[in-house]
Order: sequence, then C-alpha cells, then structure tokens
Amino acid sequence: MTNAATAAPASAARRPLPALSEHKIARFAAIIVLYFLQGVPLGLALVALPGWLAENGATPVQIGGFVGIAMLPWSTKLFNGLVMDRFTFKPMGRRRGWILLSQALMVAALLGMAVTAPGASDIALLTAFCFTLNVCVTFADVAVDGMTVDIVPEAERTAINSLMFASQSFGVAACSYLAGQLLASGSLASTALVLAVMVGCASVFVALFRERPGERLLPWTRGQASRECEERQNSAWWPILSGVFRSVIAPRTLLFLLGTGCACAMLAFIDAVNPTLAVQHLGWSSERYASLSALLNLVAAGFALFVPVALVRWFGLKRAIIGHFVAMAALTAIAGATFAGWQDDILFMALTSALYVLSVLLVVLHVVWAMRISNPAIAASQFALFMAVPNLARSIMSGNSGWLVEGSGYAATYYAAAGIILLGLVCCLLGRVGNDRAVAP
Repeated sequence: MTNAATAAPASAARRPLPALSEHKIARFAAIIVLYFLQGVPLGLALVALPGWLAENGATPVQIGGFVGIAMLPWSTKLFNGLVMDRFTFKPMGRRRGWILLSQALMVAALLGMAVTAPGASDIALLTAFCFTLNVCVTFADVAVDGMTVDIVPEAERTAINSLMFASQSFGVAACSYLAGQLLASGSLASTALVLAVMVGCASVFVALFRERPGERLLPWTRGQASRECEERQNSAWWPILSGVFRSVIAPRTLLFLLGTGCACAMLAFIDAVNPTLAVQHLGWSSERYASLSALLNLVAAGFALFVPVALVRWFGLKRAIIGHFVAMAALTAIAGATFAGWQDDILFMALTSALYVLSVLLVVLHVVWAMRISNPAIAASQFALFMAVPNLARSIMSGNSGWLVEGSGYAATYYAAAGIILLGLVCCLLGRVGNDRAVAP
C-alpha cells in the first residue's frame, strides 16, 4: 500500500504540462507572453532611444535614419518565414525551436548592449544593436504567427489577434516607461541589463509548454515529431516558393499589401517625427515623452483587447476597416490644418492619442484578414509576407520623414500622411479587403 501511495504522486509530478495545441489557456498564455516580449526592442527603438537622442541634440534626419534602419528587420520577415517553412527541428514542433532560439539570442544582444554601453553620440552603434534585437524578435514573431495559424482554431482567431496586439502594446508600454525612467536616471547599461533579465524570465515560462503532445520539451529530452508536423513541414523549396508566388501575383493580394503599407503612414509619423516634435519643438523632456508613449500603448492595448472583436461582430470586417481609414485621414488633416495655431500640448496629445489607437486597431483588423487568407501549409512564409510589406513601408516612411520635416515643416508632413492613408483606403476597397464572400486570395 505504501509503495502504491507514493508511486501515484510521483507519477503525477512527472506529468507534463498541457500542450499548446490541446489547451486554450496554455496557448493563449504562451502567445500573449511572446507578443509582450516583442515590446522590448520596439519600445527601445521606437520610443525610449529616439526621445533620449532628441534630448541630447540629435536632428530629425538622424532620428529618422536610426528608426528606419533599426526597424528594417521587420520588412525581411518573408525570408524568415521561408526558412522556417523549410527547416525546423521536428521533434520540438514546427515553430517552437525557432522561438526558443530567437529568445535566447535576444537576451544575448541585450547583454552585449549592457557590456558596451554606447552613449548618445554613438548613434551608429545604437542602431546596430537595435537592428540586431529586431532581427531576433522578427524570427520569434514569424514563428509565433505561423504557430498561431497552425494550432489556433478559426473561432478563436479574432480574439487571439486582439490579445496578440494588446499584449505587444502592453510590452511596448512597459519597456518604454521602464527604459525611459532608467535612461533619465541611470545609464544605457543598466537599462539593457534589466530588459535582458525580463526577457530571460519570460522566455523560461514559454519553454515549459510543448507545441503538440509527445514532442520534446528541450532538444536533449525525450519525445518525437507529431503527425501534424510531419505532414505540414515542407521537405523542398518549390512547394513553399510556388505557394507564396501564387498568393503574391493575385491582384487582390497586391492591393491588400499596398493598402496595409499605406495604413502605416501615421505609425511612421509617430515613430520618427513625434520625438523631435515633442522634445525639440514643444520643449518636452525625453522622460515625459516616454511616459506619454507608454500610456498610449496601454490605452491602445486596452482597446485592442475588445474593440476589434466587437466591431467585426457588429459591423463586419470591411466596414470596420473603412471606418478606421476615414477617421485617421480626417484627424491627420486636422492636425496639419491646426498645427500653426498650437499654443500648448493639448491638441498634440489628443490627436496623437486618437491616431495611435486607431492605427493599432487598423493593424489588428488587417491581421484578421491576413490570417483568413493564409494557407496553413506555408503559413510562416505567406503570413510573414503579409506582415513584411507594411513593415517595410513603415521603415521607409520613417527613414525619410526627417527630410520632409526639415524641408517642409511638421504641418506638411501631417498632410502627406493624410494623403498616404487615403491611398491605402482606395487600395483596400479595390482589393475587396474584408469581403467575407471572397476569402481565397
């Protein structure tokens, strides 16, 4: 009796945690944590460091170049997806090995930044570190997106997309605020070290869950490849490349990609123009700018949790997308028209807040459509393409925004963003984006 009684608890203690494919709470938790961690390089490259550089005298062209180059890896996600659809360590699942490797490399990059501790004048070195961090996180992002298409049922996808972007916004908010405070009172070395510890601890939590039952938890533990992994993982390049090519040449897909790229105009403005507008034109400190950005990300995260699901349910995906485009173009034009009369911070904060939240919600709605038209067999590559094009557009617009600001002023830059947003609306309408009766690309 004693042996039986002691054997039962021992057996229960060895029982593995539920696999992500079979447990809704587990997969939601893992995906939320992974998207939260994306906020670390994004918060650094888009908020904390641009504000810090602006406070230390960097010009709009320098900051635009820093943001544009640091964010370039987000436009190479198609390459990441092709590699992942072709190669993987099958005993650990189709995507999980890539995720854990990417997280480990991100910790290593942050530790490298902590050791070298570049100053505000070392913009090239800062750009190189942020570029490297974004390379790491884009591999993780593509893997998570591919895993989501693989294992998340259709009925859960709108909810999981809202949670993904809400979690990313929470991550950007947390990193922006934390890094802003640390940069104001300490050094870049302590900032990078704290962020490395945060990424490492969260990555350990994610590593506890297998992708599918029976797979290996770590490369040296027991387990074998699942049937789904064996069936879906491509063993040659041609099926992947031909599938992606067929999806790209479809006119509706091209219009969708152009529309999503144009939709990022206001995000590019906030990334690269707002730091100098707030710090150098309005007289803010970098700490105050980072705090506002953190608050905006928290607000956007809260909206992203519930609003897209409600909008799609009440109005349909197509009408929700159109409404966001129209509202963003109108508010951006108002910002340009009223800029010369700004006497205080109220209009800047109000318009920036509304435009950022609308931009995030529009991204979520576009991702819902992208997942609907993705093929699970090449999900990493195809979905990565859908995300890479708007990220490339965002990076290009960020990198060139400084020239427009210095040549024509902030008001003209607002007007240019409004025009690009309207162009995106036209592309999405022509491409029938959000039309549920034509799901296949």
